[in-house]
Amino acid sequence: MALMSEQVVDINEVREALRRQMKIKQIAAKRLSKVAGLGETAVRDILDKGVEPRVGTLIKLADALEIPASSLFGSQVPVLGRIGAGGSVLFEESDEPELVDRPPGAVGRLMALKVTGDSMMPVYRDGDVIYVNRDHEGVLPEYIGEECAVHTVEGGTFLKVLAAGTEPNRFTLRSFNAGDMPNVELVWATPVLFVMRNRKRPVQ
Repeated sequence: MALMSEQVVDINEVREALRRQMKIKQIAAKRLSKVAGLGETAVRDILDKGVEPRVGTLIKLADALEIPASSLFGSQVPVLGRIGAGGSVLFEESDEPELVDRPPGAVGRLMALKVTGDSMMPVYRDGDVIYVNRDHEGVLPEYIGEECAVHTVEGGTFLKVLAAGTEPNRFTLRSFNAGDMPNVELVWATPVLFVMRNRKRPVQ
């Protein structure tokens, strides 16, 4: 399991971000440790004793502070899921998720998703990282025609081009290499914010 230093993260930046968020939330180190489900000295050890937190520890602290994990990672964002065949997103439950660079100038609550396989070629290839903001529920009218991450009422999450449905409050989800999903009810949709291309070409 990777420590923060092994993920090329500025640990001092992480500590300052943690202190800043604790001050905003007006929560003490011992209380935060308890709410996060950690040992009672965990936060104090990170801040005052030079202990380097694991990625999973910071995600637990961010959840306890009710903030996006990216607020503590600074220039890094955790990859929360993988995009596979048909644009389907599989979220990963990992204590030590992969970290990727934060897009230039990006603010707010970010979600990083990594493409796996070649089902989305030629638009995306294996290893591309797609970033979206997750800062509201629902679907805004201006998202129609945009490439979006969407979450359906049935519980699926997909990367699709969003189109209007033929029924009220329903949407058609269009794929690059698969059939349409017509008249789907959505919990939320959010456009692609940034794409970090995988520069490594597969070996022929």
